[in-house]
Amino acid sequence: MDALTTLLLLGLAAASATVLAMALEARGLLPPWVSVWGPVVTFETENGLGALDRLARPRYRRFWRRWSDVGTAISLLLLVAMTAVVLFAAYVALTREAATQVNQPRNALAIPGVNDFLPLAATPAILVGLAAAVVVHEFSHGLLARVEDVAVESAGLIFLALVPFGAFVGIDEDDEAAASTAARNRIYVAGIANNLAVALIAFLALFLLVSTSIAAVSGVAVGGVYAGTPADQAGLERGDVVTAVDGRAVEDADDLRTALDATDERVELTVAGGRDDARTVTLERSVVVTSTLEGDAASADGGERSDSGTDGGDGNATTLEPGETITAVDGTRVDTEREFRAALENRTVATLETEDSSTTIIAGAAVAAIDVDGPLATAGAPDPDGDPRTLVITRLEGERIVDSDDLLETLAEVSPGETVALEAVVDDERREYEVTLGDRNGEAVLGITTVPGTSGTTVTDLGVDPHPSAQHLGILRGQPVADGLGSSPLERGFAVFALPFAGLIAGFSTANFGGFVGSIADFYAVTGPLSVLGGSVFVAANVLFWTWWLSLLVGVFNCIPCYPLDGGKLLRTTVEAAGSRTGLERPDRSATAAMVAASAVVVVAILLVLSSPFLG
Repeated sequence: MDALTTLLLLGLAAASATVLAMALEARGLLPPWVSVWGPVVTFETENGLGALDRLARPRYRRFWRRWSDVGTAISLLLLVAMTAVVLFAAYVALTREAATQVNQPRNALAIPGVNDFLPLAATPAILVGLAAAVVVHEFSHGLLARVEDVAVESAGLIFLALVPFGAFVGIDEDDEAAASTAARNRIYVAGIANNLAVALIAFLALFLLVSTSIAAVSGVAVGGVYAGTPADQAGLERGDVVTAVDGRAVEDADDLRTALDATDERVELTVAGGRDDARTVTLERSVVVTSTLEGDAASADGGERSDSGTDGGDGNATTLEPGETITAVDGTRVDTEREFRAALENRTVATLETEDSSTTIIAGAAVAAIDVDGPLATAGAPDPDGDPRTLVITRLEGERIVDSDDLLETLAEVSPGETVALEAVVDDERREYEVTLGDRNGEAVLGITTVPGTSGTTVTDLGVDPHPSAQHLGILRGQPVADGLGSSPLERGFAVFALPFAGLIAGFSTANFGGFVGSIADFYAVTGPLSVLGGSVFVAANVLFWTWWLSLLVGVFNCIPCYPLDGGKLLRTTVEAAGSRTGLERPDRSATAAMVAASAVVVVAILLVLSSPFLG
């Protein structure tokens, strides 16, 4: 079910629920504590307010005040940080040539199955986490109001049609206005502080659970299968796990590649389909195109290329399309990736043959962009001006560069500051450069952005997109991300927070993580003493993951300086207090003006982010 279908079904259900609620209210069939405003339904009550008074007793007040004072300091820092984040997001949205998946309007909706980062299968855990975040947030406002002797008149829940949407506490406005600045600040930041506390507790519990009771299954998890590839034809699908090739056990994607390269075009794979018994699948391998410069699957990445030489040709005028099968290279039959690479090893200009046509390319690492002051530009290489066909690296330090991976592997063998010989084909002419390599975090770089594959064409003789299940589990366990990311505790915490959209971050991961749900749960096993609980451990892990994630998100989001968010109110009281100390005649007016101005700027910035897919 795609996002549009899900959204339509949810809209139909919401409209039906709204009509029913309004009809019941019109007939007087709803109790007085239920109110209906279109799709918004509130449940308001005075019951349970005694719990606030019990927690706000004098013996506890010192603790709550000191905790909220700490929360005030943290919230002010987050207020500044979130202001910078919102403004930077607006700047990126305006200057980026194409909208990203992040700022698609549907991703502003916290609806699983519609939002790309909230899996439909994780809906129960997401709703529990969201309920915990909003209830704790509003309950905390009420608690600190009672600590500061501000009356709380009611409390309740807010539903958007059938979906829990939020919570509220009715604080007496006259009492609130009469309270001191410090008291009001404590009330405003109480929700933020306790959201952060709940997030930390849930995070630590999640870390403990996954570290002791969840393991990635052995083998290569199939996150997806490319259409028309050998894997697709053999019936492999998302959720399968490849455990062996011709009887040889494989542990990960590199192991699988090594095993495949040691075989011929016909192989037998041992596959575990979810929780089913293992089965054997016969694979007839062929070289299938998965992406090209024109194809949807193509994406920019690091890469370069060089070659022994070429006397020209029609360059990289590729007409290949994803799904086509390459049968030969310059008349030499190829059935595997190994044979495809071998055929390109000793030639720069190559003709790739399919069943119906042929395409001549310059085989190397295509450069999509070059840093103006980078090492390769300094050596005299021209800017490809957005066309990777015009600059293709074919050789580096005498090593043949067949694709972008070759370039990265060869760069890993040299040192920053070293001068290397580089050969490239520029506008169908072979050129040589002496390049002094740059330094990026201790690694040698050329100062370029490349396109994956051979001149922007990627191929496969299998067709499986491995799912990074082991990497995701490692991140949840606090291990560094690939390529050295996550060396500090703060970075590792951010890595866990970034998991729902990890696949969008270059160099971070190849897939998003939304919990141990659906077919993804088949990539993991429950171990240790809790193995007797089976899938219940995954349920607990999902609830903890989304509770920590949404509690942190709700807390941080409320630090945005925009009324009626807590950040807007905190900005007003802070400016008012500063105005009083500096002798302003009407500090309250200055505070209100500052809050209104900040709110306007933030609203405009957010609207720019959401509307950027439709601009230009």
